[in-house]
Order: sequence, then structure tokens, then C-alpha cells
Amino acid sequence: MSSLVGEVRDGHELDIGRLEAFLAKSMPGLTLPLSLKQFSVGQSNPTYLVSDSGGQKFVLRKKPGGQLLSKTAHAVEREFRVLQALGQYTQVPVPRVYALCEDSSVVGTPFYLMEFLEGRVLPDVRLPEISASERCKYWMALVDVLALLHKVDYRRVGLEGFGRDGGYYKRQVQSLARISDAQAAAIGPNGKLPRIELLRQWFADHECPDETTVVHGDFKMDNVVWHPTEIRIIGILDWELSTLGNPRSDLANMLQPLLISFDADNSGIAVFSGLKNAPLGEGAPSEEMLLGRYCHAMGREYPPLPGWEYAKVFGLFRNAVIQQGIAARVAKGQASSSFAHLVGKMFPSTMDMAMNIVDGLGVDVLRRSKL
Repeated sequence: MSSLVGEVRDGHELDIGRLEAFLAKSMPGLTLPLSLKQFSVGQSNPTYLVSDSGGQKFVLRKKPGGQLLSKTAHAVEREFRVLQALGQYTQVPVPRVYALCEDSSVVGTPFYLMEFLEGRVLPDVRLPEISASERCKYWMALVDVLALLHKVDYRRVGLEGFGRDGGYYKRQVQSLARISDAQAAAIGPNGKLPRIELLRQWFADHECPDETTVVHGDFKMDNVVWHPTEIRIIGILDWELSTLGNPRSDLANMLQPLLISFDADNSGIAVFSGLKNAPLGEGAPSEEMLLGRYCHAMGREYPPLPGWEYAKVFGLFRNAVIQQGIAARVAKGQASSSFAHLVGKMFPSTMDMAMNIVDGLGVDVLRRSKL
């Protein structure tokens, strides 16, 4: 992960003196002074590498500064809670958390400190650094860890009340639509999601079978840390969107690269490249293979997976809203990533992919849960 770290970007500086004073009390094992670097990843919440004079390394995640468009986004307090619960009570691989600070006077906004995991982050779903013969093994390991998360009894680990039981997709569509409207206004004349009214009507006319588990909210290949040499995940990162919800949402997000065209010459942003139509010999998995693996790990029959088409459409819609939000933060000067302006331009094409699935299903497709 060290390769993803650089100097703190302009406008993202922290008051290191106040930070040292806080951590000296909450983490007495630190050796002052501290040094700071900033991770290039992390589109929403600025993320820093904190090193002490004794060589210890930690990760600091904070809310962005300025006026936020959403009251529920950037919830580092929720990230801390779910990481603490999973780390204490389950075998789900997560970094250990050390301290939560809700006092904005320390570094400007609330933040938490967690373990720095020395391992590999694989930002390109094509896995060019992995031999073709082993790429499917990585995808299978990713599926297995997702199933491990979804089998957690959220009541037993103290996460009851972390979200509502049932009705996840309906609430999410309504919430994301409101957020999208606000973001479109912040961007300007070209900020609206294409065909958004038609998609909202489609969601109103269709349903997905209701289930409730702990969901990560943005589970994908580049949000996990792999062991330095083994095909084993040692930590799941970026829990900002975690809640209680429908497990299909995580599954659809993880498999979304199968809907995005393969970019053989790596001309796009690697983290947003896809596996659709990957040539033979590339080791790309199939949707059927990964869905079968997940359902087997969850102890459920496959095929089919009822609600899968709905989940794919929603996943694309949600990511279009996220990309639109990044464009809004770029417009307001609040972007936390060095390539945020590129990501912010992607929401129209992501929305087009969602509508292509809807168009392919046809107007008269069976309604109420058969998708």
C-alpha cells in the first residue's frame, strides 16, 4: 500500500500539533513527533498515512472539510463502529481501529485512526500483475470473503440499529434520487443524470426480494488488501457506505466490472477498467462462475438468483450518483483525490449502462421480483 502514498495535497493539510496532542492522550505508545503523507485513493474521505518517530504506521480517515451536500455521507463514525464490531466478534478480515475523535477542533472534522496493513492493493480488475492462471483464484477469494461478511449475525455483534431491517432498495433509491438532485444543482446545467426520470419510474414498478445482512456498501477488488505473497485477503477497506441492507447490492458492485468493456491497452483509468469481452487467456471469470461460488458459500441454490437484474441496475445507478457526487465536489473545490476530475466525468456513461440493461429487459418484463 505504500506505493499509493504521496505528499499531502494543497488544501488537505492538518494541524499536526493538535493531532499529536490528541494522540498522545489516546495512544500513549506513540513516539512523537509524527509525520504525515496522503493516500492517492479515497474519493470521499481524505485518508492519511501517519508515522511516528519509532517507525509505527497508522491510517487516519477524516470527513472532508467545507459544507457537505449530504448529511449521511462521509460518516467516519459509522466506519469506526462497524470495523470495531467486526474486528472484535468475527473472522471477517478488517484493520484494527484504535481511536475515534469527534472533536472537529483537532483536525477540522471528525476522524479515526486504524491499523496500517502492509500488503497488496490491486486497483486494476484485469489483474495484470497476476498470472492468467491465478486470476480466477483471486476472484474466488474475493467472493468467499464477501460471503463471510454476509453470513455475520448483525444482532450478535452489536450492529442492531446500524440500519433498518428490510426495505433497503426502496429507501436507497429515494435517498439517492434526492442526493442526485442536489448534486446536479451544484454541478450546473450538465449535472443531471441522463434519463433519471425513466429509471426512477422503473424502480417504482419493480421490486427485489428482501433480505437483510451487514453490507459493505462499496465492496470491490481495489477495496481489499491482499497478503504480500498469498492469495488471501488481510483487510477490507473503505466502510463509509456500510449499513444493514440487501446483500445483492454488494455482490452486484463487486461484479460490475463484468459489465464494463475490457481495455486491452490500459488507456483508461485502471480502477475503472472492465472485464466484459476479455480475450481468452486473460483469466477473466464469468458471472455464472462467481454467482455460483457466492451462492454455494451462502448455502443457497443457484441458478437462479432472484432479483439479480434489479441489483445490477441499481448498482450502476448508485455508482453514477457517486461519480456525480465527485463531480459536485470538484465543482465546489472539495475533491479529495488527485484524479477526481476524471472520475467525475464518468457518471453519464455509467447511467447509460444502467439504462441499457433496463432497455434490454423490455417494457413488459415481469414485474414485482422476477428480475
